[in-house]
Amino acid sequence: MRVLLVDDEELALDVLQRLLMQIDGIEVVGKYTNPFKALEALSVIEADAVFLDLEMGGLHGLQFAHELLQKKQQPAIIFVTAYAQYAVDAFEVDALDYLLKPVTLERLKKAVQKLEASLKMKEIKRIRIEEQTTDIYIHSLGTFQIQTRDGDTAVRWRTKKVKEMFCFLWLNNEQPVYKHRLLEELWPEVAPDKGAALLHTTVYQLRKTLKEMGFEEGIQYINDHYVLTLPFKSDLEELKNLLEKTAPTTEDIKRLLAIYEGDLFEQDEYNWCIYEQQNLRNAYLDCLQRYTNNNIERSQNVIIEKCLLKLVQMDAYNERFVILLINYYGGIGNTKGLIEAYEYYSRTVREELGIIPSRQVIENYQHYIKRG
Repeated sequence: MRVLLVDDEELALDVLQRLLMQIDGIEVVGKYTNPFKALEALSVIEADAVFLDLEMGGLHGLQFAHELLQKKQQPAIIFVTAYAQYAVDAFEVDALDYLLKPVTLERLKKAVQKLEASLKMKEIKRIRIEEQTTDIYIHSLGTFQIQTRDGDTAVRWRTKKVKEMFCFLWLNNEQPVYKHRLLEELWPEVAPDKGAALLHTTVYQLRKTLKEMGFEEGIQYINDHYVLTLPFKSDLEELKNLLEKTAPTTEDIKRLLAIYEGDLFEQDEYNWCIYEQQNLRNAYLDCLQRYTNNNIERSQNVIIEKCLLKLVQMDAYNERFVILLINYYGGIGNTKGLIEAYEYYSRTVREELGIIPSRQVIENYQHYIKRG
């Protein structure tokens, strides 16, 4: 494996190189104290990974990583630093590992093992893309299903746990998952010995399921880690791509309204996905609200109305959303919609929270009713 080292301290580079040279299969193709020269070099030097410091003069390691993400060929990023506080930020730029100085040989070997596994997964994925196409689509927002593009169900799950394991591995976005993490997340209350047996049985059944779908090597086991390598498209992938747009078009918003049929794995209620589920939900609501705020002056805009109704539907107690909807209907003179919006909100907060609408909601509503 070809690796490039970047650290503004020459001594740190020498120490890291000596350690790496004790690990079989590692070739150091460059050492740089100047991060800008390192970026230039990566335009002509092929490297599988960059071992990267964070606090460097002139260019912070996180900014360096962001620059790497813009390149067509993206080497893996392994941070080597004396600062623990950047760990969360580091993984937001897809860092493969985060090593704290002084680095031991044993810890470095574990990082190299991760790198080996990551490179193998990339190669498997590349071969899959080249050799195999599929019309299989994963529907994960609301009801989870694996379907053909024609809408037919593509798989029948042997057990609920096989389905849950698939969902867990798939959500990890082709990143290897340590077997003990699977045990902790899928069988949290089961004794370790029994959990290990359940894990092996479930993996076996999942392999059989994937083989029946035509994927002989759909699940890989590398260095005590499991990973899915499947060329499936999904509503989740499409949703994330749309949410990343800084200025979504009307067509983008129409698609967002169509594909978000419910929260991620909503009907399965997996505890391990609550954080991801809530983040997606919040990002989705923020996107609809931004689009609404930027375009609400367009009278009789059907998409604006649909966005507002979706916001109120998904967050029925949110006073801001119902006020936006009331103001919208009042502004365009839609008395029927105005009354229905107010009565729906009033009924919801009264029956479920035991309260009445706030003074601001009531005053906004009465203002438009009187005007109408």
